[in-house]
Amino acid sequence: MTRDAPSDRRLEEAMDWLLRLQEAPDDPALRDRVEAWLSADPDHRRAWDQARKTWQIMGEVTPATSGAWERETAAAPAPGPSPAPLPATPNAKRGARPPRRQRLGLSLAALAAAACLALAFGPSLLLRLQADHVTAAAEIRRLTLEDGSVLHLAPESAIDLRFTDEGRNVALLAGEAFFEVTPDARRPFAVEAEGLRARAIGTAFGVGLSAGAVSVEVESGSVGVRSDVTAPPIDLRLGLGQALRFDRDMKTTSLERRAPGDLATWRHGQLLVTDASVAEVVETLRRYQRGWIVIADDRLAARRVNGIYDLRDPDGALRALVHPAGGRVLEITPLLRVLRQGS
Repeated sequence: MTRDAPSDRRLEEAMDWLLRLQEAPDDPALRDRVEAWLSADPDHRRAWDQARKTWQIMGEVTPATSGAWERETAAAPAPGPSPAPLPATPNAKRGARPPRRQRLGLSLAALAAAACLALAFGPSLLLRLQADHVTAAAEIRRLTLEDGSVLHLAPESAIDLRFTDEGRNVALLAGEAFFEVTPDARRPFAVEAEGLRARAIGTAFGVGLSAGAVSVEVESGSVGVRSDVTAPPIDLRLGLGQALRFDRDMKTTSLERRAPGDLATWRHGQLLVTDASVAEVVETLRRYQRGWIVIADDRLAARRVNGIYDLRDPDGALRALVHPAGGRVLEITPLLRVLRQGS
């Protein structure tokens, strides 16, 4: 184990102290005990820093108690012998409490469950007001549209359909979708996603939205792609096996050719990754697993990877993703996984 990677047990202990401080931020005895734990071993400080980072990534605020007292502890000289911990208050006065490990599991489970409910029902409630079809986490749906075209909708995805006598228009609001389009020259089939418009008559193609990019890939036929929001504007035709990706952050467009069988592999339970960061892959894997996946190390998040990952086994995919980079998956609760460096 490297010096920079606290053990799983230490990380759990740090999470436990963090949760206790959230429950009792004005308890001076508790703060003294945390100070004593932090000063007892440098590994405790590293675990504490990692636990706080995980907490913040999950959307929680930094504990109010981690102010001057914690900065003083961090700046203190190398620790000597650890002070004896304060004796616990008798159960008769405070009420029985479950063992620390059990309490940690219950607290984190409740926290993760609340966060997952907020993610699952908050955004989807808004999407349901706009969309005709929405999928949940780990759900892939196959639908036959009114014109006979077939729609494959990836997990946590949403579309809005606007079919008229003049055209068949689809708005991709979130996630990914793949279309097997029934030919109809009088009614072109078009998909719009964040200002990018893909137009076809009879073909099979996919469109995807991620946090930083819009993509279009063609399995058969051809698709015209246009966008006036890009710089420079996009106006081109994609043929068999071509895939376009517009990076909204970098304002760049890339075009590559793939084997038709390597397109929209999520339909078959696989994720094909070519030169993507661990963070980008985790963004996709989050949609195939209920709960939270947190990356607690910036170096691990930025690591570039290539590979094929099994979407039917998200935990196995996570392990296969981080193991070559020296990372590991720490299961805090059934609803929370932390990716971290270290053996």
